[in-house]
Amino acid sequence: MIVRRLEPGEGALYREARLRSLLDSPEAFATTHEAAAQRDAASWAAQADASATGGNRATFIVFGDTPLGLAAVYRDGDNSSEGELLQVWISPELRGTGMALRLLEVAWAWAMENGFSLIRAEVKSDNARALRFYEKCGFHPAEDRPSADDSLVLIKPVRQLPAS
Repeated sequence: MIVRRLEPGEGALYREARLRSLLDSPEAFATTHEAAAQRDAASWAAQADASATGGNRATFIVFGDTPLGLAAVYRDGDNSSEGELLQVWISPELRGTGMALRLLEVAWAWAMENGFSLIRAEVKSDNARALRFYEKCGFHPAEDRPSADDSLVLIKPVRQLPAS
């Protein structure tokens, strides 16, 4: 398996990974597969290209024969030392293998290189598996950061890599 950042021109690859994630785990995301599938190729290309270079956002993919995992880190527009971890997904055949942790380690290395001090993630409060995973990775609830829906806001300092 290879874990790497998206490269410019990989909008179709990003689309494939994102649509697989939404189809596999619809309960985990705010976006629906149906809504995402309606986006045109230019929209996917623009989003992928925006996270393929630079230090403000990055999307990472796990590769086998097809995309098998996805995670993105976007810099907060209001606090440039903070970011949000989003779109985290690992295919069912890789769950429990440590590959999700490897994916986050790559994302963390990028975040450290780009001056992030804190990463937050929003997880739906009824997604017990995801909550256990984030806790294992060192995230903890952010009591002072309310969520807009029934999600929990979790935070983690960037200097700490996920626990192996």
